[in-house]
Amino acid sequence: MNNKKKMSQPANRRHVVEVAAQLFLMGGYTYTSMDEVMRESKVSKSNIYYHFKSKDDLLFAVVEYWVKQYEGTLFYFLSQNEQTVEERIFAFLDSLCKGISERNYQGGCPFITLYIQCPEHAEQVKSRISRFFIELQPLIAKLFEQGIQKNEFRTTIQPEQAASLFITSMEGALMLAETRHDVSVIMETAHNFFNMLR
Repeated sequence: MNNKKKMSQPANRRHVVEVAAQLFLMGGYTYTSMDEVMRESKVSKSNIYYHFKSKDDLLFAVVEYWVKQYEGTLFYFLSQNEQTVEERIFAFLDSLCKGISERNYQGGCPFITLYIQCPEHAEQVKSRISRFFIELQPLIAKLFEQGIQKNEFRTTIQPEQAASLFITSMEGALMLAETRHDVSVIMETAHNFFNMLR
C-alpha cells in the first residue's frame, strides 16, 4: 500500500476543522474560502464537502471545536482542588494567553470573533455560542462559591453576580489584548478583579 496512506474519515474531518478553526480567526470567516481550507488542510474539496454540506456547516463544527477546547481546559483546572481558586483561574487564563500569542493576537476570543463574523442566517451558530456563555457562568460561579467557602473571598460576594462580571471583564480584556498585541492586560484585569473580591 502507498506510504502516504489516506487519513481515516474521522481524522480527515477533525483535521479540516482544526485548520479551519485557525483560518477563520486569522483571516476572518467571510474572507476564508473553502478553496483556502482545502489548500491549507491538503484535503480534497470533495472530501471536505463529504463532511460539511456548506461553509456554514464547517463554521458550526469550528465553534464546537472551540467549545471543546475551552471546556476541556476549564474542566481540567476546575478539578485541581489542591490549588486555590485564584491559582486555578490564573492557570486557565495563562493557557488562553498562550493561544492568543500563538495566533499572533488574532481572534482574542474565538466565540465573540466568530459570532460577529458569522452570517445573519447562521442562527444555529449564534445559538451555540450563546449557549456556551450561558453554561460558562454557573461554572465560574461554582468556583467563586468554593473561594468563599475556603475564605479566599469575602462572604458578602454573590457568586452568580461575580461570575457575570468576571466573564464580562475578561471578554473586554481579551479584546484589548488583541488590539494592543499585549496579553498582560488579561492578567492585570484578573488581578484587579480578585483584589475586589478579597
